[in-house]
Amino acid sequence: MSASLNWEKKEDVLYFQGTLDRETLLSVWQQRKALLADINIIDISALGHIDSTGLALFVHLKAEMEEQNRQFIIQGVSERFQTLITLYDLDEIMNIA
Repeated sequence: MSASLNWEKKEDVLYFQGTLDRETLLSVWQQRKALLADINIIDISALGHIDSTGLALFVHLKAEMEEQNRQFIIQGVSERFQTLITLYDLDEIMNIA
């Protein structure tokens, strides 16, 4: 059974659910401009798994949003994902709520 990734936009929050890894990343990458329109917060509390490609996606999205002088906050970060952020020494650049 393959992993799946779902998302939903409510007001200025983008909610992810499922698995964010190299197999599910492409659909988000292709739609990232539309997904980020009017978004300030990304909630990942319903993600069961995020790998380093998911982390790379968030680093890239943060850069894109900052180029537009927009706020970027990730909320609902799991302990495992926080460990990945720390291992890649990204604590200071990622906006974690």
